[in-house]
Amino acid sequence: MAFKDILKKIFRDTPRGERNYDSIKSFEEQQLDLGAFTYTDNGFTLTYEDFTKTLRWSEITELNVYKKDLMTIDEIRMEIVYGDKQIEISEELPGWYQFVSRTKEIFPSIPKQWDFEIIQPPFATNYKTIYSSADKST
Repeated sequence: MAFKDILKKIFRDTPRGERNYDSIKSFEEQQLDLGAFTYTDNGFTLTYEDFTKTLRWSEITELNVYKKDLMTIDEIRMEIVYGDKQIEISEELPGWYQFVSRTKEIFPSIPKQWDFEIIQPPFATNYKTIYSSADKST
C-alpha cells in the first residue's frame, strides 16, 4: 500500500458516527433520541458506523454493565450477550438512554436504579450482571 493510501486511511474524510458527548442535542433530547437503534415489538436493530445487528429480545441471554476508567472520566458500558457472542455499547452511543429504558421495561427484573448506582464510587469498575436468562429470578 502506498504511503498516501495509508495517510488517506488514517485521515479519512468520511465522518465517524456521532457520539453523545459531541452531540448538539440537549440532555433531554438525548434521552428521547432513538439514535443508532430502531425497535420492533420483538427486538431491535443497532446500526452504527459500518456495523448493523438485529436481535430479538428473547435472544439476549445476559446484560452486563460496568464502568471503564478513561483517566479523567468514567464511561458506562453494557455487554449484550446472545448465545456465545456479545455486543458492547457505551453511554456515548446515540440512543443509549432509550435502550437502557427499554431494557428495564422488557426485563422487569433489571434493577431500576442500576444506571445511577453504578456511578459510585468513581473510577471503580463496578462490573455487574443486571440480567441473566439462566437466573429464574431475573
